[in-house]
Amino acid sequence: MGLIEIARGCCRLAKFEVEGCKKITMRGMRTMACLLHKTLVEVKISACKNFDAVASLRALEPIRHRIERLHIDCIWDTLQEEGGTQEDDYAASHGFNLDETLSENAELEHSRCSKRIKYSAEMLYMQSNGDGFWSKSWDKLRYLSLWIGVGELLTPLPMASLDDCPNLEEIKIRIEGDCRGRHRLSQRAFGSSCLAQYPRLSKMQLDCSDTIGFALTAPSGQMDLSLWERFFLNGIGNLSLNELDYWPPQDKDVNQRSLFLPGAGLLAECLTLRKLFIHGTAHEHFMMFLLRIPNLRDVQLREDYYPAPENGMSTEMRVGSCSRFEDALNRRHILDYVNVTR
Repeated sequence: MGLIEIARGCCRLAKFEVEGCKKITMRGMRTMACLLHKTLVEVKISACKNFDAVASLRALEPIRHRIERLHIDCIWDTLQEEGGTQEDDYAASHGFNLDETLSENAELEHSRCSKRIKYSAEMLYMQSNGDGFWSKSWDKLRYLSLWIGVGELLTPLPMASLDDCPNLEEIKIRIEGDCRGRHRLSQRAFGSSCLAQYPRLSKMQLDCSDTIGFALTAPSGQMDLSLWERFFLNGIGNLSLNELDYWPPQDKDVNQRSLFLPGAGLLAECLTLRKLFIHGTAHEHFMMFLLRIPNLRDVQLREDYYPAPENGMSTEMRVGSCSRFEDALNRRHILDYVNVTR
């Protein structure tokens, strides 16, 4: 009911964000979307108990064809639990628990709730294509933001109804969690290659800065950060990206967030890249892998998380190393100018 009051009171609302709310339901969010179907174009649903990825996307079905910017959490509970027909799932997701709303006058409140359900159903039908079915395409979606827990896969994303995004240009993926204590994964890749089905996708932010693990030798049976980085970046070369922002995972115990050898090799497979921003440190040897990208013209190492100690016993990029990489990049013949900043 709070969502409905927001929709009625802010009839020109274009942007809505909800975070950490445990009591809102898909039914409420769906009704709000119907009421704001003419104006709402940007939605963020994050850390809400009743909203996994599927629930979030189903709640926005009435305005699917209008959404331009979207954030959801990639939690796949609904996909894992579904076993019945689509109609059964739809009915179950729209169930109404009167125990949460009955007041002292139960009969009157029940009547009001019934009217709300009827009104919501009418609105849902009005926003369909006239035959009771929604548009399956996210025609205007240009920016997609995703949160996903470490160890989870991105591959279920298209099955959650985000398979048809013809104008999606930019995606931000934030991976969060503690890798320590986790055993080796059975899958080789995080699932970045599934994004290749978006024809206009050209810009990506892959943020693994909140992924914590072992930068050095990991305990037996576990993976160090170099293997986790390979897991996250495997398949990224299948995308036609022009610009990539990458935050490597980090080891807080040794104060290190840097590009590892597998990551450097996989980034070098992104042959369409023009701009690459690495938010961390890197070894000069690994940076030289990037010279394989034919039209790469703008490379930046951004140590925006902590200052690397100048007297540290490491081979991370220093002024001399950056200068050598810059000279090697400038010697190549590319169509545009080259801009390398340290």
